[in-house]
Amino acid sequence: MSQRPWQVLRRHTLHQSDWVSLHQDDVQLPDGSVIVGHHVVDYPRPAVGVVAVRADGAIMLVEHYRFIVDRTHWEVPAGRVDPDEDHATAAARELWEESGCVADHYTYLGEYHPANGSSNQTFHVYIGHDANQTGVISDTNEIMSARWVMPSEIWDLIGQNAIRDGLTLTAVLWADAYQRGIIAPRSTP
Repeated sequence: MSQRPWQVLRRHTLHQSDWVSLHQDDVQLPDGSVIVGHHVVDYPRPAVGVVAVRADGAIMLVEHYRFIVDRTHWEVPAGRVDPDEDHATAAARELWEESGCVADHYTYLGEYHPANGSSNQTFHVYIGHDANQTGVISDTNEIMSARWVMPSEIWDLIGQNAIRDGLTLTAVLWADAYQRGIIAPRSTP
């Protein structure tokens, strides 16, 4: 693409931190009109999520209390990539910290932006194959418990709207599609 259809004319930073920044951009649209003060949430580092699959097909979920929505959720192990850390290493670290699990090997399924109309947040999704729980949860500030769930139970939870985390929903969908041969692994970033 030689020219971007939307042109950022001005950026005003309202808040900036290592975790997240908030900007207001003035943006010119293809028809020449200008949006003044479009809010943009900027995440300086990506995050990873891991669908850890045991030899019998069970998937590891962690119970996480999210104060922002004041709810407890079942989610795949996930977290932010540390500075100078590659995505696969971050995936293995997060899996270990949040569930006490290790996986024999990992397959990269891809990246996505959960709210690309307002944010540049990026999630990278992996499957951890032949995972086993060999330790304990070390991230006890975030994780309340961990458990193995068979795929049919996960689909039941999704059908009941009991899994509401977008990363978990996308990761489980991609992992299921990969295991059915519908999608192929992608090259790691």
